[in-house]
Amino acid sequence: MEFWKRNSSLKGESITHTTAQLKGRRLRMVRALSGLSRQELHEKVGIGKATIDAWESGRVELTEKSSAKMREALKKVGVYCSAEWILTGIGDPPRVMKDIEKSIFTFGEINDCFNENIAREVSKIPSHLKEDIRRELSFFIDTHKDALFCVLEEDLEDTRLKKGDCVAGEAGDLKKLEGRMVITQLSDGTTALRRLPRCEETESKVKILKAAEIIWFRRMNEKETESL
Repeated sequence: MEFWKRNSSLKGESITHTTAQLKGRRLRMVRALSGLSRQELHEKVGIGKATIDAWESGRVELTEKSSAKMREALKKVGVYCSAEWILTGIGDPPRVMKDIEKSIFTFGEINDCFNENIAREVSKIPSHLKEDIRRELSFFIDTHKDALFCVLEEDLEDTRLKKGDCVAGEAGDLKKLEGRMVITQLSDGTTALRRLPRCEETESKVKILKAAEIIWFRRMNEKETESL
């Protein structure tokens, strides 16, 4: 059996832990963040109390499959941790999930998985956006039937919107949105924030397919905005 030696001692004697015990200690640490006993965790996620006890004590070693199972179970009670951290101590450490993260996870469970259209839209979210903005935007796309979003590439005149601002909305009736500042989806596949022209004013080669009023807005900090 593989062993890992800690650099600590008790009454002058070195303490030696097996790999299984170290994994168990990390799992116990994650469960402690949830504030739940083994019995309470069992009642909420369905994993046997005896099984959890065996993993935490190191009597049974956590495998990749079982650590992934615990990771998903812990998400349900509001605690996030990577399976890699449970197994090795490397990777994302445990933390209590924010409300927006819980909402995204719950929504994903109810709908089983993203449908193709939602997955396609989520894949368009720019990677340079802050992680919390990306999560909120993903949640917005998930929870709105026909979501449009746009990241401004420059300051928008006559508005308070600046370069780097991220806006989103739900597509509506083009006729009703004429003359308003809206997020538009164009026939060339791009999105842009612009004032929607009236039908008689539209002579552009690029056709406006959809438009949405802004109902979600986030601003990056100045340093992030300047780097774009």
